[in-house]
Amino acid sequence: MYPKPPHKPPQEHPRLLLRHRDMPGLREKRTKPEMKQVWERLVYFSQVDIREAASGDTPEDVYLIEANALMYVLDDDREAGQRAKELALSCITKSFNPNFQDISRAIGRLMLAAAVVYDWCRELLSDEDRQFMIVHFRRLAHMLECGFPPRKEGSIVGHTSEWMLMRDLIGTGIAIYDEDPELYDVAAGRFYAEMVPARNFFYPSGWHHQGDNYGAYRYQAELYATWILDRMGAGNPYDPSQEEVGYQWIYTRRPDGKLLRDGDSDNPLYAEHQYIKLFPLVYLMAGSYYGNPYFIDQQFREFETIPDMYVFHAFLFYNPDVGPKSVKELPLTRYFGSPAGIMIARTGWDEGMDRASSAVVAEMRIGEYQYNNHQHLDAGAFQLYYKGYLAIDSGIYKGSSGKYHSPHNKYYFKRSIAHNTVLVYDPDELKQYPYVKDGGLVWPNVNDGGQRWPNEGRPPLTLDDLLNKDFKRGEALAHACGPDPVQPDYSYLKGDITAAYSAKMKQFQRSFLFLNFKDADHPAALIVFDRVVSANAEFEKYWLLHSVEEPQVSGSRTVVSRSEDGYNGQLINDTLLPEPDNVDIVPVGGPGKEFWVFGTNYVNDFPSTKEQGAWRIEASPRTPSEQDLFLNVMQVKDIGGPAPLATAKVETEQLVGAAIGNWTVYFSKSGLRLSEELIIPMPEDRCAAASSGGAADDAGATGGRECLIADLAPGTWTVEIAGCPAARHEVAEEAGVLHLPGASAAMRLIPPPAGRSAVKNNGEDEAEA
Repeated sequence: MYPKPPHKPPQEHPRLLLRHRDMPGLREKRTKPEMKQVWERLVYFSQVDIREAASGDTPEDVYLIEANALMYVLDDDREAGQRAKELALSCITKSFNPNFQDISRAIGRLMLAAAVVYDWCRELLSDEDRQFMIVHFRRLAHMLECGFPPRKEGSIVGHTSEWMLMRDLIGTGIAIYDEDPELYDVAAGRFYAEMVPARNFFYPSGWHHQGDNYGAYRYQAELYATWILDRMGAGNPYDPSQEEVGYQWIYTRRPDGKLLRDGDSDNPLYAEHQYIKLFPLVYLMAGSYYGNPYFIDQQFREFETIPDMYVFHAFLFYNPDVGPKSVKELPLTRYFGSPAGIMIARTGWDEGMDRASSAVVAEMRIGEYQYNNHQHLDAGAFQLYYKGYLAIDSGIYKGSSGKYHSPHNKYYFKRSIAHNTVLVYDPDELKQYPYVKDGGLVWPNVNDGGQRWPNEGRPPLTLDDLLNKDFKRGEALAHACGPDPVQPDYSYLKGDITAAYSAKMKQFQRSFLFLNFKDADHPAALIVFDRVVSANAEFEKYWLLHSVEEPQVSGSRTVVSRSEDGYNGQLINDTLLPEPDNVDIVPVGGPGKEFWVFGTNYVNDFPSTKEQGAWRIEASPRTPSEQDLFLNVMQVKDIGGPAPLATAKVETEQLVGAAIGNWTVYFSKSGLRLSEELIIPMPEDRCAAASSGGAADDAGATGGRECLIADLAPGTWTVEIAGCPAARHEVAEEAGVLHLPGASAAMRLIPPPAGRSAVKNNGEDEAEA
């Protein structure tokens, strides 16, 4: 079914997980202090009486097989080799219940451990031993969820995209290739034909689409293929951009040790007041292979000791030549580009399990492709953390109704209504989409007003499926941060998310702007500007903001606090559009309505964490219209701290935006890039605005305001201010923004001449404006 793989195992042994050339480094590794615990566990496993292991006592038999084989291959300890052989020949006959959930993981690990003995202890095995093992390798391969030949499931998501093919079948096939090449040929054939292209498509974004839990789990499995094939001599099977994915969970790490939630966050991620650990080899394998010191730093931050299940591979893969480098040296903003289109912006890297840390973390998501499986319908969503989880992803992947395919999971948690995005409610949508399918399962759809399930809910099987069916759900249109790329004052992202919805949506563009004020009293703000055009003016629109605690709504202002469990953060959201006389802001939630979907509460019974949330606001325009603009300004501060900064809407004929603190920000009303002359006024006296409940700023006393204009055509724009020489400023194609610091008077912006390519600004400093 698949082409022969481009690389074959070499004609030498060992060749699975290590080669003769690796032996000196492995022997030296035993002396490294950071490997002390790992090596001591391996020595202990090698000394356990195998009769105890065979009788079912702990530790698990695979740990003993691996440890004894390692002692043999490192030190020619023939007694250890014989123990490894005896236990492998005994255990490989083990029976498994194929109906037991996720049994393939245990089957595959046994296959790989026995394959290590087959390869490393080869001279201790007779021809009969080898044939006996091959028979059972094939028996076990047929029991795997992917089947053998491994044709079942897709190559992008699902259990086949974890260990069973990328580690267990390929690894076992490498070991037995001389006697039986089929196992390697079919497994590696499918891997190179389907799995490599799919991952090389999304790796350049640096973001794993399966989220904080399943993404990290599958990334670790993908790294096994990298290590196994490279150690075999085939080199890295993937694009080197695989390395970039490791930054995802460094940047989404909250100061309290948890992660911003993404997709089906699994159970350990909900533990209260704990530093959440990813799977134990994620950063060890990626950091050691790619020589990434930040990953090694994160590895040591998460794991002082390695769990028994992982010590064997930790010893094999750890690279002691890669020293740690603090993640605190990384830039505060990172853009995870196409095909993700996600930006994480921070104000710092300091940590504290409660109110001790002043760092703000914001996620701004476009989300260009929908892969289904453990990914949610959350294109365009945002999250915000400051001294507590404030703008949250709601719902939970735990409890009797939180499991995969449970009502809470299917009808709330995975849906757009559980995320901070926009709903457009078409009452007849279920007539077009009555059912959702996932593999062989079919269930009735619900109408949450949100985004559609592409391919009726079934995941793509191959990269061709992903690219040629209806999985495209958005496009990142612009991104920028600056002026300092390491500690930027602003971080900007814009995208079009129309395709994420059914035909009820004509256009949905969302722009995010995160402002780092570098001020302890007023740390940061997140501005979200939306242009939403529905197919029918009567379709109701809802702008969502989810929270743990009950939001307090007064007029156009919403206050969200995180005051419990040692947290002390507060979010103040000012809804500037729709206008105050044309907007209803309604709190939804509380007992009986925690997970409310237009008349039904998809309740869950897991009460021991508050992070699943219980509240949201729905901001809706009162007057029916096909087109509505939403402009929301969210700032964060301490509960009981200074008054929030004043905010105000600013507007010209072509632009609309917000003023907050010392910043004025404009977006294109039409959503298009502007290439016409623009007049940018200075906003009215901020002290007057402060009388409405916000703190005044002192822009006038400090030499002008920070002005940012988005949605500009690329090229060299000329900025004229009365009494000042004209200055030229470059607008990059990928950014579309013009940042003008020190603005103190109205400005005239002259666009690039039509048809002229962008040119440098001849050295003029932005400050000259």
